[in-house]
Amino acid sequence: MRKKITAICLSLSLMFTGAISAFAGGALESVDITAGTPSPIAGHTIARVIGIKWDARAVPVRYSMNTSLGPNIPNPLTPFTPVLTLAQAQAALQGSFNRWNDIPTSFINMQITGTTAKTTVAGFDFINEVTFRTAAAFAAIASSPSVNLITDVTLVHGDLIDGDADPDVSNLITTVQDADGDGDLEFPAGFYKAGTILDNDVQFNTKVSNGFRFTTGDAALDIVTRSVDLDCVATHEFGHSHGLSHTLDNQYSSSDGNGTTMFPFIDTGDPASEASQRTLESDDVAWSSYFYQEGTAASGPAALQPGDSAFDKVYGLITGELRHGVLDQPIAGGSLSAYDRQNDRFVSASFSGTTQISRSPTGGLFLISPAFNIIDGKYTIPVPKGSYEVVIEPVDGAPVTAASVSLTTQIGSAFGQHNFSEEFYNNNKEGDLELRPGQGKNIAVNPGKTKADNDVVTNRTLNVNNFGNRNFVGFTNQPAGSYYVVQIPAAQIAAINPGQDILVHSGAFDVNVSDASVLPFFTEAMLATGTINPDTTASIDLANPLAHSVGFIGQDDDFSPFYFKNPHVLGQTVRNGIASGEITNLFLVLRLPTATPFPGISNRPPLIGLDGSGSATGLPNDAPMFGFSYVSTNGVTFNRVNNFNFRFSLVLSEPAN
Repeated sequence: MRKKITAICLSLSLMFTGAISAFAGGALESVDITAGTPSPIAGHTIARVIGIKWDARAVPVRYSMNTSLGPNIPNPLTPFTPVLTLAQAQAALQGSFNRWNDIPTSFINMQITGTTAKTTVAGFDFINEVTFRTAAAFAAIASSPSVNLITDVTLVHGDLIDGDADPDVSNLITTVQDADGDGDLEFPAGFYKAGTILDNDVQFNTKVSNGFRFTTGDAALDIVTRSVDLDCVATHEFGHSHGLSHTLDNQYSSSDGNGTTMFPFIDTGDPASEASQRTLESDDVAWSSYFYQEGTAASGPAALQPGDSAFDKVYGLITGELRHGVLDQPIAGGSLSAYDRQNDRFVSASFSGTTQISRSPTGGLFLISPAFNIIDGKYTIPVPKGSYEVVIEPVDGAPVTAASVSLTTQIGSAFGQHNFSEEFYNNNKEGDLELRPGQGKNIAVNPGKTKADNDVVTNRTLNVNNFGNRNFVGFTNQPAGSYYVVQIPAAQIAAINPGQDILVHSGAFDVNVSDASVLPFFTEAMLATGTINPDTTASIDLANPLAHSVGFIGQDDDFSPFYFKNPHVLGQTVRNGIASGEITNLFLVLRLPTATPFPGISNRPPLIGLDGSGSATGLPNDAPMFGFSYVSTNGVTFNRVNNFNFRFSLVLSEPAN
């Protein structure tokens, strides 16, 4: 019997940029067209956006190791000097699988149970393949494409699904296995939900043209950017293999610069970062557990076994809805991160929104309007027992693009929803206008309980941004203790809601680091006053700042907020000072660490985001050179930088009612 089974292939790749980096809170997403409801577009169907996962009958998930390139794993850097045998690689890969298998609150179980000698690249064939063979055009470090159902379906004995003449469904088995002994897997007959994964392949790039040398063990970690730790890469990819997507969280706390295993980038030039990302962090563990909850069945994989812990005995849920304060819309794909209030450490994150899309008969996906595509802005964050603060931020490309996360984040981005400023959830005075957006309120969570109705409305802010897109980061050789400064002329502030009160909420500094394991630490951040001299230098009153933070910790590859303590009082001070002529300019100030050597394998200072083509290129830029950026090595003489705009923003708002 031949039956047409509607399925779709999803793929996420580990990519690299600059110093070379690789590509989780939440699910990899697909669509569900089971209902067959007509879309407002003639001939289209409404497709619900859903997560993907393995059915319990497929657990343990059985993988085959591709042996066609053996007995050694290719080494593209020195082709005749292999560093890993096939057996060593397989042992390392199973160790990476076991990092997920060993989570006590998750019943996922992935095992390498066989081999395949295929000489073609991986594809949909009911062989879950782990391979070092990739297509000529494949340019990523690795990827983990899955094929999943996009309709609910009842599979019957003898169904042909993957296009060959070999039946893919059997009524002689109750779990997914090689029922007929021919090397591929058969699914047991029965009912399956849309989103069920049918096939997953994991491929690692070892081509001479653009591939990587894969190593194992601490001794092999190095700063060669095309040499990478196999365990680090595989642990990330195997998160995708069982349905986890990407997260924004690349910095665990004010004392730990490392991020989650499922963050989209691995710094292959930073051994400390590679070693760290082998190990699952709390966010990785929480989402694997949420999707594959231990203790939710009386028998089978989800039943408690020795060493297991029931999900609801460990985890509770934070839930709510996220809305856009300016657009008055539920937000699709906003990021919400829960931080432990006791140690200010990141624990888990989520993306908001229930979405749908219009699907053409040929599989194309189309947007119509926010009212149609975004059903709500609901979110769920799984966390262990504890007290939490929730931080909200957009998926705006820093540090991760919407396209790197999910369909839902892309929908929100396409409708211009990811243009709000980062803030904390404040359950006392939450709204579009807040006095202190940097003030977070306690959310206490107990296992098995849901802390509901933590609804957030993003702030309506007035940002003074004298810059365009980020073109570079710099400066790698700037002396310790140097100052980076951006001028905000009084006239710019006076032109904002003239004659009315304003709140001066915060500054936001676009910062970066050369080594992903290093914190972007600055000696101090300030909001200060000063003047511009006839010779274009600036004189800045560092001794009497309007706001001051000592030991400022930025956010790697992102805008880092410096929340001011008394925004209303500060707003009045600024308004009055401008009116009297006492304040002619405000200056946002960021000072580099004073001690050397700088931390990290590169020993470079923390970096700032730069807008501008640079004098070396002479290329046109998306914004004019405003001449508002300054640098000083001594805190006395501040020299204008004419070829870059420093990406520092002053964040204002109207007063709350």
